[in-house]
Amino acid sequence: MRPLRLAATALAFLLTAGLSACGFTPMYATGGVAAGLAGIRVETGRERVDYYLQEALLDGMGARAADGPYTLRATTTVRSTPFGVGADAIASRYAVSVRVNWQLYREGGIDPVATGRASSSASYDVPAGVYGALSSETDAEDRALDLAADRIITQLARAMQDRDTW
Repeated sequence: MRPLRLAATALAFLLTAGLSACGFTPMYATGGVAAGLAGIRVETGRERVDYYLQEALLDGMGARAADGPYTLRATTTVRSTPFGVGADAIASRYAVSVRVNWQLYREGGIDPVATGRASSSASYDVPAGVYGALSSETDAEDRALDLAADRIITQLARAMQDRDTW
């Protein structure tokens, strides 16, 4: 059992050394590509969903004290669609779809240096009470916005790899 563990450790070491030799840098490592996201300011609209998206982006990027030369501007569209209809012909389940179009601007620039779109969705059941229905819808929106924020952060991190061209 011990020789097998030693062989596995040696193989892992060789693979790690091989990755570092080819210029591989982990995206989310300390000092990695995603470390540059902390300096990006985030601007969204004035609705509840915009505020929630902004908070999710700031938390995910670690950009609470952003002071870099870039600003992310995001426009959010939310749509709720019934898709579960009961025997009484009343919708009992809904899907919330979120689409976020974003642009990354350099300070003083007119044209964006990067653009993208993130889409996500979440579903919820509609309980009998009004408060429960509103709470369920809000929770589904928040889950979809969290997922959209994660996708935007991933897209930004990928774009940061090519930022030498900015």
